Amino acid sequence: MKKLIITYLFLFFTIYLAESQCYPDRHSTTWYDGWISCETSINPNGTYGSTHWIMYDFGYEYELKETRFWNANEPDNLDYGINEFYLDYSLDGIEWINFGTFNLSQGDGRSIYEGEEGPNFNEITARYVLITPISNFGGDCYGFSELRININDPLTVIDEEDGFNAVVYPNPFTSDVTLRIATLDEESPVTFALYDILGRQIRASSLDFTPDNDTYELELSGDNLSEGIYILKIEQADKAKSFKLIKD
Repeated sequence: MKKLIITYLFLFFTIYLAESQCYPDRHSTTWYDGWISCETSINPNGTYGSTHWIMYDFGYEYELKETRFWNANEPDNLDYGINEFYLDYSLDGIEWINFGTFNLSQGDGRSIYEGEEGPNFNEITARYVLITPISNFGGDCYGFSELRININDPLTVIDEEDGFNAVVYPNPFTSDVTLRIATLDEESPVTFALYDILGRQIRASSLDFTPDNDTYELELSGDNLSEGIYILKIEQADKAKSFKLIKD
């Protein structure tokens, strides 16, 4: 089970965070303190076919920055550690962009192991990150322990002239979605409308903006919608943002 910890400063991913980790950049030597794949399966990026892989879904879009990786660190299975790997990112989990091919050093099996600096995403915007190992250090399985990504939360960035920003999640969605909104206008109501791929309006409503609250549930009645692509338009006064949503 992966834990996902999100702050405005960084994303920190781990399968299991050991309570004995008193130093933030050190990693334990426990075999279950990490991700391990011993069988291949169809990769979310279909161009790769059936591979070992791990995909992270952040819930909505962030501006990604520096990374730090901790490779497999259980002393008897250091050869499971990822060596060469593809790094891909995506806004929707369907269309993927390859960020490059990278290498990790082998873990050292010590309890003071502090990992290594990974690639810098240079503030690209993404919701999904995909790691596809190409090689390891000779083991029968593939694995690594943790990944940390520094981020900017794009919702906190508001152009003073525009004064409006918004994100919606989850996407794909099953029924309803959550709207996060940042605005300099605390008086005007926020409206939203959902359209199908042909531009036909399916649902429209409004909500009263509440000061000191940036999160609202939007009832889209997704249970009654067919699977496919929809457009959600958010408006406040003369400001607007549109989002492509995928209904599962």
